[in-house]
Amino acid sequence: MPIAIGTGNQPAELLDAQISDIEFAGGGFNLESLSGSLPTMVDTTALNHASKILHIIDRYRLKRSPVAPAKADEGALRFLAVIYSHVRAGEVVPMCLPAFPFKSPNTSTKVLGKLPDRAEELALAHLNGLCLAIADVYPPGAKLTIISDGLVYNDLLGVPDKDVWAYGETLRALAVEKSYDNIVFSRLRDLVSIALPEQIDEMTYVANASNFRRALLNTFSRPDWEWKTVSQSEDVCLTYRGYIKFLETDLADVFPLQDDRSKTRYKRGIEYIAKEMMARGDAFASAVRQKYKDHVRLSIHPSTGAAKLSISPLPTTSMYTTPWHCAVGFRLDGTVVSGMRSDFDNDDTMELVHENGKPSYFREKSDLLSWGEGKGGITCQPIYPSGWMIRPANGPKAMNIDDVDANKVRSLSEINSPVIMRGIFNKPNEDVFIEKSKQFGEPLPWKFGLLLKVKDHGADTRGLNNVLSAEWMPFHFDGLFKTVKKVNERGEETLVSTPPRFQFFAGATASPRHTGFTLFSSSTMVFKHLPPWITAESLAGKTWSVSTPSFDHIVLEGIPLIASHPTTGKPCLRYHEPWPQSKTKFDETIVKIEGHDEVESTAICEAINSALHDRRVAYYHTWEKGDLVVSDNILMMHTRSDFNAGSDRELWRIHFE
Repeated sequence: MPIAIGTGNQPAELLDAQISDIEFAGGGFNLESLSGSLPTMVDTTALNHASKILHIIDRYRLKRSPVAPAKADEGALRFLAVIYSHVRAGEVVPMCLPAFPFKSPNTSTKVLGKLPDRAEELALAHLNGLCLAIADVYPPGAKLTIISDGLVYNDLLGVPDKDVWAYGETLRALAVEKSYDNIVFSRLRDLVSIALPEQIDEMTYVANASNFRRALLNTFSRPDWEWKTVSQSEDVCLTYRGYIKFLETDLADVFPLQDDRSKTRYKRGIEYIAKEMMARGDAFASAVRQKYKDHVRLSIHPSTGAAKLSISPLPTTSMYTTPWHCAVGFRLDGTVVSGMRSDFDNDDTMELVHENGKPSYFREKSDLLSWGEGKGGITCQPIYPSGWMIRPANGPKAMNIDDVDANKVRSLSEINSPVIMRGIFNKPNEDVFIEKSKQFGEPLPWKFGLLLKVKDHGADTRGLNNVLSAEWMPFHFDGLFKTVKKVNERGEETLVSTPPRFQFFAGATASPRHTGFTLFSSSTMVFKHLPPWITAESLAGKTWSVSTPSFDHIVLEGIPLIASHPTTGKPCLRYHEPWPQSKTKFDETIVKIEGHDEVESTAICEAINSALHDRRVAYYHTWEKGDLVVSDNILMMHTRSDFNAGSDRELWRIHFE
C-alpha cells in the first residue's frame, strides 16, 4: 500500500526536512529509517527504486580525498527526492554532466592530439553503462545529458574556438557510431538566448563563440561574486585546487617558461586564470541549474557531495579521471590505466596504438596480440569492460578460420576473456569449426555429441534446464553437466564437478541487436567491484552447494568458491547464481554458501550476483554471423539474456581442455 511522499510538486523540500533521520552509506538508504519519519502518502515501491538508482550512481563516484569533508548525507536526500519524482511518474531519470570541453592544449606531454581518442570512447562507454545499469533495476532507465563547457573556458587556455567545435562534433559522431543511445549532448547555445540559425555549422559556431560567452556572463554572472567570499565554500576550493593542478601541465606548451616568465610568474598566472575560470564556472553552473533543475546533477570535480554527485568518467584508479586531460592505457588483463602521455611514452612495457591513422591509446606489449602477418596481420582492440576484439587488419576477406593462431588466442584468453574474432569465419561451417577446435586443445564431448547448438528449443530441455530456451539464464561456469565420482577423505563416494577449461563459440547466425546477449564477467573485474564488506580473500576457503532436478538431478557439495587459475595463479570465482522458481518456468537451481545460515548465505550470494551483473564488470556481447569466441571457463563466468522465443539465434559451442 503506498505511503507516498506528501503532496505538491516539491518532494525535495519535503524530503530534505527529514535528512537527519536518514541513514546514508555509500549511496544506499535504510528504508526502515525512512518509514517512520516521512510524511504519509509515500509510494514505497517508487522510493525503493529511487534508492537503488542512487546506489548505482554511487558506484561511479569519484574517490574523495581523505582530507575533504564529507557532506554526502546533506545531499543524498535531495538527490533521492529528484530521482523519486521521476520514478513515481514512471519517467526516464534525467541526469546532466558538464564535461567534455576540449582536449588539453598540451599535446607534447599530456594528451595524444586535439580530437577525441580511445580515452573519450572509453569514458562514453562507461557513462552509457551507468544509464544501462539504472535500466537494469528500473526499466524506463536513465538519460545523461553531457553539457559541453568548452566555450566557457577555451579562450583562457589559448584553445581556438574551431578546435572546440571539432572536438564536440567528433564526440557526437563517436556516440552515434558506438550506439551509446543513453547519452545526449547540449551546447552553450542551449543555455543562452541568441538569434541563430536552427542548424549551425563550424563557421556559424566560431563566429558566435564570443557572443555565447558574453550572453552567458551577462545573463548568469552574480554581480556580488567576489573570490574572497566564494572561496569560503569547500566545493569551490576543491574545484579551484583541481584547476591549479591541471593548469600547471595544460598550459606548459601555451605559456612556456622563458626569460620574461619565471616559474614564480607562471604560477601566479595559473592562479589568476584559475580564478577567472571559477568566475565563469559560477555563471555556467547557474545556467545549468536553471535549465536542468529537474536533473540529477553530476560533476567531474571533487565535491563534498552536498550539491552535486562527483563521478569519475574513466574506470581508473589514477588521479587522471577525465579523458581530455590524459591518455589511457590497457593492460593485457583488461585493467585500465590513465596518465600523462609522456609517462606512457617512457614506459617500455607499453606501446602506442593508432586508430584511423591517429594515435589513440597505449597497450601493454605482448606477442599474443599479433599473428597472421602473412595476410596483413590483425588489429587487437580492448573491449570494455573485459576481453579483446580481433579483426583482420586488411578487412574481413583477408583471412579465414585456418589463419587463426589457436595457441596465442588460447593463451590470451587465460589472461583476459572473451577473445572475439570477427570477420574471419564469414561462412560458418560445422565441420570446419569442429576441426579448428582440435587446434585449441582436446575437445570435450557433451553427452549427446561434441558440438552443442545453442538455440531456442521451447520446452525440449534435453536435460539442460533452460540452456536451450529463450529465457534469461543464471550466471554459471559450465560446471554442472560434467562430473565424476570420487571418494572423499571420509571414504565416502561423492560427485565432483570437473568443469572444462575453455569454451569455443561460433555465431551460426546474427543475434537481434538489443536482446539475446551473451554476458561474460571476469573474476578480475568481479573482485574489484565487490562491496567493501566482502573481498576475494574473505571468500577464499568458503565452499558452496548446488542442487537442481536438471543435469541428471545433480547435487554437488563442497565446491570451493575461489580457485587458483592453473596458468596465472590468480584467484578465480567458481559459482552458480541461485535461480529460484520465480525466475524460470524450467527447473530451479538452489545454491547455498556452506557454513553459513540462510541469511548470511543469501547476503553473500546477493553481493556476488550484484558484482557479476555490474555494468563495469559484465560485457554484453551482441553476436554477428561468423563471430568466433574463445573464453577461459576458469577465469570467466557467463550467462545469456532473454530474447524473443523462436528468434533465429543460433550459436555453436565446443568445450576443450
